Amino acid sequence: MFIPTTPSSSRNKVAYNILLVLIVAWMATYPIYQNFYRGEAVEQYQRFLDWKADNSMFYNPWQYRILCYEIVEGTYQVLDHTVFNLIHFREPQLNLPGNTSDKNEVTQKLLQLAQQPEFIKYSIVFIGFRFLQNALIFGLAFIYFSHFVKTRAVVLLSIMFIPIMMGNAVVDSDLSFNTYMDITLYLLTGLVIVKGYSDWWILLITIVGALNRETSMLIPAIYFCSKVDWSAWPNFRKLFFTDLKPLMIAALSMVFFVAIFVAIRAHFGYRPQTDWRVPAGLPMLKMNLFSGVSVKTYMEMYGVFGFLPIWCLFLFKEMNPSLKVFFIVIVPVWFAVHFISVVAYQSRLYLVPTLLIFFPAVLQHIENQIQARQRLA
Repeated sequence: MFIPTTPSSSRNKVAYNILLVLIVAWMATYPIYQNFYRGEAVEQYQRFLDWKADNSMFYNPWQYRILCYEIVEGTYQVLDHTVFNLIHFREPQLNLPGNTSDKNEVTQKLLQLAQQPEFIKYSIVFIGFRFLQNALIFGLAFIYFSHFVKTRAVVLLSIMFIPIMMGNAVVDSDLSFNTYMDITLYLLTGLVIVKGYSDWWILLITIVGALNRETSMLIPAIYFCSKVDWSAWPNFRKLFFTDLKPLMIAALSMVFFVAIFVAIRAHFGYRPQTDWRVPAGLPMLKMNLFSGVSVKTYMEMYGVFGFLPIWCLFLFKEMNPSLKVFFIVIVPVWFAVHFISVVAYQSRLYLVPTLLIFFPAVLQHIENQIQARQRLA
């Protein structure tokens, strides 16, 4: 349909689009700012150089998470042979007020590194890549949340909280490209499942995920469990073999995942998981939940998802069927594995279940409550 527009309405539309771009840019920048100010983004450059030198600080698993660093290095090489040749890089004149010797350790290190042209060029790539990751997550989350929540204003309000969650999830964190790629891949998986897109996307997402981070192992699992007709329980034949396509795609995805997982470790050489303070297992679980460190764990986790997981436990019966499956397959395994294997106060690790399950489940409940009250009015 042709809708006539006036010069005034056209100008308003342009102004609206400019405002929208500025808002999204601000939202995408805020977590990066927090990473530098409260996290360890200033260490990103050295950690990247260590990875290139096959000398990552936590070799297993950092050295094996190759996808994002390969993208970063490829982007850098392209820019370094094109755009960066047109720019003269030198120490930036920041003109900070007062005596810079009183600045904190992070600022001092940043000022020192900024004297290196290579650091500046890599930082442009680092920040640009993470900026695009953030913006993509906002867009995918908007589409994904909109499947469960039809009130556009509620969805938009929820998207505004995502950068705040990301900004709170920066303790002991550099720019953590692989974590935010993980979120992207899980949101894509969720969209493939709930929107009914081609099942073969799961295979591609799993392959990309295997190059990114070991947590992508659960992607074929949530896909397969979402396709099973659980009403046939306990008839295993009808449950798993009525439609062989989901089983075939999930199995093939797992084969590719395992092959890539093993190939990466064979290429770099396998090393046991690097310990931090205590070994993985019961000592790590005790430190995370029942020690002085646990106070930090609980506070940092609250800063990311508040009481959303507990709320979801009470809402479980009324959850969307897909969210129920996601919850059962992901949440127990995700929290258990991270509690016993890594430092749990690195709260960015819980953004995947928060955005994939907790947030949309609670938003849908809120919308249902509003609609129920409107029907009674």
